[in-house]
Amino acid sequence: MIFLLPPFIFEELMGLNVGITGLLVLGAPVGLVIFSRISGKLNDGHKNSMFSLLGLGIIAISLLGLAFSSQQAPAILITFFLFIYGIGGGFFQPASIAAIMQIGNNKNQSSLGALQRMVKNIAIASGTAIGSTIINLLSQKMVIGIRISWIITLFFVLIIICLSRIFNRKEQII
Repeated sequence: MIFLLPPFIFEELMGLNVGITGLLVLGAPVGLVIFSRISGKLNDGHKNSMFSLLGLGIIAISLLGLAFSSQQAPAILITFFLFIYGIGGGFFQPASIAAIMQIGNNKNQSSLGALQRMVKNIAIASGTAIGSTIINLLSQKMVIGIRISWIITLFFVLIIICLSRIFNRKEQII
């Protein structure tokens, strides 16, 4: 949803042109690139769970901000929340990939990488399908459709946070 919804917000709701929209949607990728490098330097490989949870928490905060931003909010505020999302992704992605790779041995890493990428692609395709369906169904009330899409995304992030907390507790018990 993070790459599907902002162009609708900037172009359809705010009436901005394509060029300005292109610049404003760069918030998430810029945050992701900058903070992936920072988190990669800070994480020694033993903090994957902590960095993943931190990233998911930051993503949840950005989605909360996006979900409750009004239509009259300045475009730069939306870009700010997209950047915050990118910061969260920058902490989450490298740590989660590293954790997945640590599960198997060297022989299994290509299979684990392929599985991780497949799950990511399924999530991207599903999010795009859900978001575009909601926007299409609520095309006359696009503000509501976008807000619902952000809230659904936030809901899934919160479920992942809860599940990761449960699995981390079970690992500590074992």
